Amino acid sequence: MKSLLAILSLLFTLNGTSQYDINDVKEDSTESNFNWFETKQRIYVGGELGLSFGSGSSYIHIAPLIGYDITPKFSAGISAMYQLWRFKDYYGTANYNTFGGGVFTRFRPIEQVILQAEFDLFNTVDFAELTYDRVNVPALMAGIGYANSFGDGAYYQIMLMYDFINNPNMPLPGVILQPLHLKMGIIWHLS
Repeated sequence: MKSLLAILSLLFTLNGTSQYDINDVKEDSTESNFNWFETKQRIYVGGELGLSFGSGSSYIHIAPLIGYDITPKFSAGISAMYQLWRFKDYYGTANYNTFGGGVFTRFRPIEQVILQAEFDLFNTVDFAELTYDRVNVPALMAGIGYANSFGDGAYYQIMLMYDFINNPNMPLPGVILQPLHLKMGIIWHLS
């Protein structure tokens, strides 16, 4: 009787495993839920561009960014920045280059309002010690902004940001007081 039960259980076991089809498993495992079109609709690019030319001085500011809409109201991204300040004085022409980058998060409670926090790290000239050596300058900023659409998937933004670190070598120009900074730019969604 024991051997009969052992043979029957072995037959049922072989029968159960014989129903396994390797091609079905391969087709199921290669399917992906990733949809490039939906991902592309959530990506946005843009940034800031500042130019100023006068007699004896020039200022160029380029700050591209790329972001991703995690939810319809919350997004995050990365940014980069390059700045050139050139001026002439009695001693000749001076060029000061600044570059850096950072990460940001933003929340849009309504379509026109932007609440943003960001951390940036800039490499610039040490103006505080007047040594003109290069230093790394951190900036932890948060602020509020206004956004207005001007086309399908595009809008301009104006933000007033407060720098909580307020490093004396901060390369971005201040507005009224040094820890306040004005940022203006254009954003395009890739969709």
